[in-house]
Amino acid sequence: MRGLACIFLRSVNSQSPNRPLVWILRAALLAAAAASMWAVAGNLRVFPRTEDAEVRANVVGIAPQVGGTIVRLHVVANQRVNTGDLLFELDARPYQAEMARAKAQLDLTALEVNALRDEIAAAEAALRERQARATYAGSHYERLKPLLEGNFASADRVQRAQTEAESTRAVVREAEAALERARNKLGEFEGRNTRIEQAAATLRDAELKVSYCKVFAPCAGTVTNLQIAPGSYAATGEQMFSLVDESAWFVLANFRETDLRRIRPGQRARVFLMSQRENPVSGIVQGIPKAVFPLGTASQAQPGGEGVFARVQPTFDFIQLAQRFPVRILIENKGDFRMGGRAAVVVDTRSEADLGQLEKTKSIEEQGFTPPVRND
Repeated sequence: MRGLACIFLRSVNSQSPNRPLVWILRAALLAAAAASMWAVAGNLRVFPRTEDAEVRANVVGIAPQVGGTIVRLHVVANQRVNTGDLLFELDARPYQAEMARAKAQLDLTALEVNALRDEIAAAEAALRERQARATYAGSHYERLKPLLEGNFASADRVQRAQTEAESTRAVVREAEAALERARNKLGEFEGRNTRIEQAAATLRDAELKVSYCKVFAPCAGTVTNLQIAPGSYAATGEQMFSLVDESAWFVLANFRETDLRRIRPGQRARVFLMSQRENPVSGIVQGIPKAVFPLGTASQAQPGGEGVFARVQPTFDFIQLAQRFPVRILIENKGDFRMGGRAAVVVDTRSEADLGQLEKTKSIEEQGFTPPVRND
């Protein structure tokens, strides 16, 4: 604008002999240009903006919790699925055999526990019988001891009674130890049988593995990057494809660090999607990161590489660049958004909104979805 004003003033100066009028026009144009620049600068301070923004959504990687061959695939690429929909099935026969073996082991353990209880009952009976013998032997010895002084009983007889009393007490202690060993083998602890609990836990683990052979959608979304077919082998924890969670969309807007001092969480923003610039959507600033990858720093210089901080690629120019920070802006509107789409963002630093309700995320249990356990 200033350049156009100078060209206009030079043309007026060269054609008009009235010098004061030229200076008045020049001053008026310069004042208008300064006022316009001041208005633009003020608008940029109140409404910081960036065209370096990208539409994002949470992505859930779909990976089986057990390994196996995919026998049935129930989705296709870019299909919309709901929470709990069956995605694919693995060959469950090895895990069904393991479950049958665990069930048999549980039944066998129950029989063993019953046998151990019978052993305890037999040990208790033997202990009572030996205790009775020990009681009689001790009483018999106590009756014979006074008779020794009056020569009413021989010393040999009294000594045999004493030996019998001591030996029966030793037998009682042996029976008590045998009973304790039988009780320990039973595995009872605080009213619970640990043997049966261990076998039952093994069976539950086997049942879970069978249920894991059917993979269900943990959230509503769109199937993305599906490149498998029945017959493919799925390893445990290997991501087979992804679900784009469409319950919450947000924009990562890379603002210059000079604009961040005026941007606060809870401020409203307008998002101009490149696919529909004429219809901006509304959003709310959720947060500003405390760290990004420094400009000109190699990823190897930071522990863990680029996974530690967000990395924003700089645009080099002849002046010193301001670092850009990805400001997360939650989109309020419902619409047909696409992850990775480009956008421009304008933040209204004068506004405030209720961010709590918008950014609240629910766990799988709160959403009412629990992966079903199916053994068929």
